[in-house]
Amino acid sequence: MDKSTVGGLASGWALIALAIMLGGVGFGPYIDVPSVVIVFGGTIAVTAGQFEASDLKRLSPAMKVALNESKIEPLPELVEKITFYATEIKKHGVMHIEQKVLEEKNAFFKEAFQLLVDGTKAETLKPLLETKLEYIDKRHSTMIGMFGNMGGTAGSMGMIGTLVGLVAMLANLSDPASVGPAMAVALLTTMYGALLGTLFAGLIESKLTQKHKKEVDAYEVIILGTSMIAAEESIGNIKMQLNSILVEVEG
Repeated sequence: MDKSTVGGLASGWALIALAIMLGGVGFGPYIDVPSVVIVFGGTIAVTAGQFEASDLKRLSPAMKVALNESKIEPLPELVEKITFYATEIKKHGVMHIEQKVLEEKNAFFKEAFQLLVDGTKAETLKPLLETKLEYIDKRHSTMIGMFGNMGGTAGSMGMIGTLVGLVAMLANLSDPASVGPAMAVALLTTMYGALLGTLFAGLIESKLTQKHKKEVDAYEVIILGTSMIAAEESIGNIKMQLNSILVEVEG
């Protein structure tokens, strides 16, 4: 569980709930079914229309990624691991690491070093891994974009609901009893849109973006490391190159 993500979501919604309770009128006035239909229903409908069904199926896994701790190793540890494997290969040959590679949990790392075990040349290995990274980047970007679109759509649906409520209110000014419900729709849809866009979609989008960058940085280090090992570069050169990326990324 990613404590910062869960804590941010929980504390954000808790503060809104506290503000409502301190207002002295309870939650009742803040619940309006037409506003829920416009904002939540409208956001779901628009998002479903904007993306392919195959992308929509990945919404739940993407949320799990945002809410759980990253499985990617810190870059310093990754550099040390690659250097260790490079040293083992230099000393004992590439087949010596085969069993250890099979035990690796990082799928990209495992695949990259399995290519080394299979004897893949550097000029072939690097393009293969870069192509895989490109597809990963596209898939992640789609998910990040989906939550970004949801946040923008929620705000837009909130504004549409506000206009719907204002029109209903102005059309029935002669009936005082209808002014209150219409005004509630006008105000609450804006609030619902802001909450959905900021305290859900926006937060998830930001967290996925950060984790995507961290993952891509790690994969680029793996690509560089395995390519240099395949090219039979010296251990010192491999370590220097990987550490230079580490300084650049974390600096």
